[in-house]
Amino acid sequence: MTEIFRYAKLAVLAGAACLILTTSACSPEKSLAPALSPGNSKVINLPNGEWPIGTPEQVEMDPKEVEAVMQYAKESPVLSMLVVKDGTIVSEYYKDGMSDTKLAINSITKSVTSLLIGIAIDKGYLKGINEPIEPFFPEYKELFDSPDKRSITLEHLLSMTSGLHFPEWTDWNYMIQPMTETKDWNQFVLSQTMDSRPGEIWNYNTGGSQLMAAILRKTTGQSELDFAKEHLLGPLGIDSMKWPRSPDDSNSGGFGLKMKPRDLAKIGQLVLNRGVWDGKRIVSEAWIRESTSRHSEGNVSFGEYGHHWWMNQYGGHKAVFGMGYAGQYLTIVPDLNLVIVVNSAATGNPQDTLLPIQFIESLVKAVKNKSRT
Repeated sequence: MTEIFRYAKLAVLAGAACLILTTSACSPEKSLAPALSPGNSKVINLPNGEWPIGTPEQVEMDPKEVEAVMQYAKESPVLSMLVVKDGTIVSEYYKDGMSDTKLAINSITKSVTSLLIGIAIDKGYLKGINEPIEPFFPEYKELFDSPDKRSITLEHLLSMTSGLHFPEWTDWNYMIQPMTETKDWNQFVLSQTMDSRPGEIWNYNTGGSQLMAAILRKTTGQSELDFAKEHLLGPLGIDSMKWPRSPDDSNSGGFGLKMKPRDLAKIGQLVLNRGVWDGKRIVSEAWIRESTSRHSEGNVSFGEYGHHWWMNQYGGHKAVFGMGYAGQYLTIVPDLNLVIVVNSAATGNPQDTLLPIQFIESLVKAVKNKSRT
């Protein structure tokens, strides 16, 4: 489990100094409407599964602005940055020839888990997100020792409103070793006390993501990785990844996945395509729309929270994104048909998690006005 411990140090996303745990980061008045509404982006297919390569000019992006962002990124802890517009890679940067390197995406792993939950629902392995989680864990029945804990559902885990005590953004200093250093992660999470009633308070909780990984294994008979290879990564032509195992062989549901940047961009394009890839339905449009809509307040520094996806606006455009500690971002801007991937180095500076936001905002602004809706 040594590798797991190393990943765990990078697992918790958004370890920024200004991150203050809050139950009212975004008021209802500021709530974002769904960014991925039916018919608001064009479905893009990749010939032979390979990205076409183009230039910013070809997709109505300002080449000088794009180049300025890339130059600035080279002077930062960014390891790679990739810009996909209208299904074409129009700019990419890799530090030290990392284009074929599998890079840690940290807590973007949670967004992948969300997609897998949606696929499991589509295929009938799960009835839906309103199911209580207690029946999935009969071996820990004694741990469900209160009506509140027994009322935790999949939706609460997805929206990080379970109410379970899990102070990774506070007492644990953005780390999850209290969980990963145990022999039974599921038992550790479920043994925690209830800090609030389910559905009342948003609290970042990687333990909830791990419970979902366990639920996927219990219902599908496969680990997350094997289920993903068959139903998500495989169909996208992603055959090179690394995903740490958990003690129950479910894989790490909230951290640890490593992928090539171009492959991570495929996941973003799938979401932009509202679940369709190469003419085939991978995950239902209903799940894409539901999981990328606001379900809890989130955090004032980053935005509102859906079902393991974040939401905000950049340059007046709604964006959906997965985010990982130390500056890992998979950002989708639907009305611009734009996907941006950023991988950053873990330098120990918590501000690195915030750094890519300025790059993303600049790339959004680089899309010329006549392309905007």
